[in-house]
Amino acid sequence: MIAEQLDTAFVAFGGNLGDPASTLRAAVSLVEKTLGKVRAVSSLYEAEPLTLDGKPQPNYINAVFSVETALCPQEMLRGLLEIEHQLGRDRSGAQRWQPRTIDLDLLFHGSQIQADDFVIVPHPEWSRRDFVLLPLFEIAPTLVDPVSGRPLSAIVADLHEGGAPRCVIRRLFVQER
Repeated sequence: MIAEQLDTAFVAFGGNLGDPASTLRAAVSLVEKTLGKVRAVSSLYEAEPLTLDGKPQPNYINAVFSVETALCPQEMLRGLLEIEHQLGRDRSGAQRWQPRTIDLDLLFHGSQIQADDFVIVPHPEWSRRDFVLLPLFEIAPTLVDPVSGRPLSAIVADLHEGGAPRCVIRRLFVQER
């Protein structure tokens, strides 16, 4: 199903195996070839991994990019999963929050609110992840959460209210396309 108009989708990238910066560049190139026009790419951010088992693993490199697309959310997610596969991600039997070469999460698709057995937009965890919020704010500071109606600036301002940051994060460098 093709959308009747172009929407701006926001995609989170993360990886902690191999060369994540090169993997991000490859992912952006594949997105442009198959899913839509990439309009903005954030800086790269380094964040400590979230783990379920407590086993040490390398820090993650994260970024967010925006894509102008005519695809519906389901087609967009299918395309992102295919790009992950092409770039070496094996999801078979994978446990959550394990080391990986690439993870692409569809954060937003225009102002759509949608949930089915395959896709949920906005992504259900986006506002609880510093490593998503900060790069997203960098490229889309005027974004408004279609669910709550809150501006992204207010959500980011709440990040460290009442205590320490949820993860250690540092900006590495501005991503060049």
